[in-house]
Amino acid sequence: MLVGIGTYILLPAFLVVRDAVLWWVINRYILTGQAQLNVRRYVELAHEWNTEHAGKTRIVSDEHGSKHFINDNEVTPEVFNRHFSRSDEIREDLRKLKIDLDRRAKFLKWMLKHYQQESIDPINEWKKDEEKRLRNKS
Repeated sequence: MLVGIGTYILLPAFLVVRDAVLWWVINRYILTGQAQLNVRRYVELAHEWNTEHAGKTRIVSDEHGSKHFINDNEVTPEVFNRHFSRSDEIREDLRKLKIDLDRRAKFLKWMLKHYQQESIDPINEWKKDEEKRLRNKS
């Protein structure tokens, strides 16, 4: 009789409470509003990097000096340096955001696997949604 109560009533009740606490922790500390903002910022920076900075600059030198180009348009060295500085800022921000998002995603994946929950990946879903939003916006 006691074994039946433990098996059919107490254990399922404990598992329901455990799962509720697990999802509370996930929503409170992993899938936060800040995480969503970080995803949005990451996707926007990646879009800016890919459309305005990646492979868009070059310097041509000859006996008369050097010429600076952005998107095959000649620019002054000051404009070129500002563009290059912005590229460095974007690259650094992308690196920091990627580290944060990857850490959250790995911890979430571990928690869900450890506690035998349905495997979900909301961070990558958020990224896809943001990429779709940016494509529709352009």
